[in-house]
Amino acid sequence: MSTLSRPKHIGRNISRIRELRDMKQEALAQALGTSQQTVSAIENSETIDDTKLAEVAKALGVTVEAIKNYCDDMVLNIMNNTFTNTSHDSSTINSINVQPSLNV
Repeated sequence: MSTLSRPKHIGRNISRIRELRDMKQEALAQALGTSQQTVSAIENSETIDDTKLAEVAKALGVTVEAIKNYCDDMVLNIMNNTFTNTSHDSSTINSINVQPSLNV
């Protein structure tokens, strides 16, 4: 069995970061000056040239390294650590500003 790991799927990382930033493909396309179909193709690509990756990173407000090194497990770990408090103090959760919008 090979111990080599698969290369990271850069397009999938871009998609996950875009979704975490609550951004639609159309909004990313507009920021890049391209079409939604092009963004879809980027997100389906395993590799992306460095120039395009830098443009995407800027549009998403992250670094190229953040895209290259993105990992779902790390994000879940950060979220878990943010909302888990061993002293049972709910100040972290209470400090989140929730403003639901009600359409009446």
